[in-house]
Amino acid sequence: MNVSLKLSLRSFLYRKKQYLSLFLVCLFGCGISLFFLFVMNGMMDSLKNKARIYYGGDIQIIGGKTELKVNDSTPFIEKIKNVFPEDAVIVQRFDYDAARASFYFEGNSARQRVIKGVYFDREKKLFSGMNFRSGSSSDAGKGKILLSVPVAAMLCASVGDRITLTVPSSGGSVSTVDLTVCAIFEDSSLFGMYTSYMDIDDLRKVVRMPEDYANRICINLDSKNISRKDKASYYKKLSSVLNMFPMLDDKQDFYDELLGGKFKKDTYAMIPLEANLQDVNFLIIAMHSVTFFIIFILIAIIVIGIGSTWKILVMKRINEIGIYMSLGMKKLSIIFVLLIEALVLILSGCLCGTLFSLAGCYVISKFNFSFIPAFDIFLTEGSIIPVFDFSAVCIITALILFFTLAAVLSSIKKTIRIMPCQALAATE
Repeated sequence: MNVSLKLSLRSFLYRKKQYLSLFLVCLFGCGISLFFLFVMNGMMDSLKNKARIYYGGDIQIIGGKTELKVNDSTPFIEKIKNVFPEDAVIVQRFDYDAARASFYFEGNSARQRVIKGVYFDREKKLFSGMNFRSGSSSDAGKGKILLSVPVAAMLCASVGDRITLTVPSSGGSVSTVDLTVCAIFEDSSLFGMYTSYMDIDDLRKVVRMPEDYANRICINLDSKNISRKDKASYYKKLSSVLNMFPMLDDKQDFYDELLGGKFKKDTYAMIPLEANLQDVNFLIIAMHSVTFFIIFILIAIIVIGIGSTWKILVMKRINEIGIYMSLGMKKLSIIFVLLIEALVLILSGCLCGTLFSLAGCYVISKFNFSFIPAFDIFLTEGSIIPVFDFSAVCIITALILFFTLAAVLSSIKKTIRIMPCQALAATE
């Protein structure tokens, strides 16, 4: 076996010029496949990070009888905290539909879509992942507000300025509160456009809600992916302490029954992050489909290219194979020699392809793509930040190895079936 291995490696080095084109096919095919995969991972990671900030983490619990409402939110959290891991951050949030609310600053005004009341101190880690144009969330707290870039631009406000929030209430009166801008964040067309974040107690007061009122309970597990098994476990435990709506994939199913007045008592739904992303689910599926289609095509090119070319190269070496057979070398050893050459070629090509993909990822991360409309949900500070995935490298390399070596083995087996005298008499 050691002799066959040495013979294979020497043969590979001797014929390195013949293998150069095959090496380049493997390098670029593997490299481009991994590049697209890492870029897609980065875009999905940015999307989910924005969504986690917007929705308060990985899971939301919403509910009520005819509207989203949790009046006694602190005892509610005490009731469910044992359902989730000890390190889970469970907080109240108050999402206020701010269609009639306005911000004012030095004669300028700006309307809002949503104002989110949050506990900045409890969600400090989550907000640290925001993309800030200026300021930071570390100074956020009572009397402070985080504005998106478009809203700050309409107000001509900067960090440190005091703006006024006005909220009309029943009877024609208007509630107001002065807030200091502590940070301006890069908005996202889906999750951040015309959305602001302020202290939940300040928001309750200005819209005249009870002291412990909330309309969402958010659970941050600090995890990019929660298994279906874990979700089922959380739901089962929640069902033992709350009147739960059946598990769902589309939160609209719950809203339809809640707002339709179909519940006779308070009913709650567990909304995982994926259910909150239903609006962009088609886009996510499309991106995954395109990426995997590109990877499939490139792997097919590698397998067909190397397999068909190897068949010709083996036929050109038929005299060499005849000499091996005449010297008493077993067919299994000959197959081993030729397969090792293919194995070295593919592994070196995939390794260099991985380095090529990382170089491409570094280059693309230096470009700013914020000029592309509606593309900002996939960007981090205006750029695509690819995410390396070692398991993907192993899987793609394994697929290329398996199918290419299978094609090469088929070509080798057909060639070594001839008799030694026929092999020696053959001309290239």
